[in-house]
Amino acid sequence: MADTKKIATVNEITDSINKSKNFALIKFEKTSHQTLEALRKQLRDSDAKIKVLKNSLFAKAINKLALTNKIFNDLKVKFLPIKDNSALITFKSDWSHPLKAFYNFIQKEKSMTFKFSFFDNQIYDDQSTLKIAQLPTKDELIAKVIGGLKSPTSKFVYSLKFNINKFVYILKEQSKKGVNEK
Repeated sequence: MADTKKIATVNEITDSINKSKNFALIKFEKTSHQTLEALRKQLRDSDAKIKVLKNSLFAKAINKLALTNKIFNDLKVKFLPIKDNSALITFKSDWSHPLKAFYNFIQKEKSMTFKFSFFDNQIYDDQSTLKIAQLPTKDELIAKVIGGLKSPTSKFVYSLKFNINKFVYILKEQSKKGVNEK
C-alpha cells in the first residue's frame, strides 16, 4: 500500500506540471540551503518556482502523465530513471526570463546544471537547454529588431540633414567673419 503522503506529493508534482506546461529539471550537488533560497528568490521574481523533489516520485508523476500524453511517454523513455539530486523549476507562460535568470545564477554556482527541459511541448536535453538559456530573451529580441528597423531610418534622416547642417555652419562662420571685419 502506497503512503498517502507520497501519493499527495506525486499528485502535487503532476498538478504543477499540468498547470505550468513548461518546466526544467535541474541537478544540484552539495548546494547549500542559502544558495537554494537565493535561487528560489531570484526565480520567484521572474515568475517561476523551484521545488526539490525525490527522483522516484517525479518518475511516478511522469508515468502518470504518460498515460494521457504521448510527449511525456517520450520523456519517460529518454530520461528515466533519474540519478543525482533533482529540483523541478516550473515556469509561467513566458519561460525565457526565468530560464535566463537561472542560467546567470549557475554561472556563479557551478554545482547546478540542467538535466532536461520541456518547453512548448518539446523535450530538450541538458545541452540543448543550456543553448536555449544562452539566447536573448523575447524582450531583448524585440528591442533588437526595433533598433535594427530604426537604425537605417535615423541614418537616412541624418544624411539628409548633414548638408543643410554643414551649410548652416558655413554661413554662421561667415557671419562671424563679417562681424569681425567691420
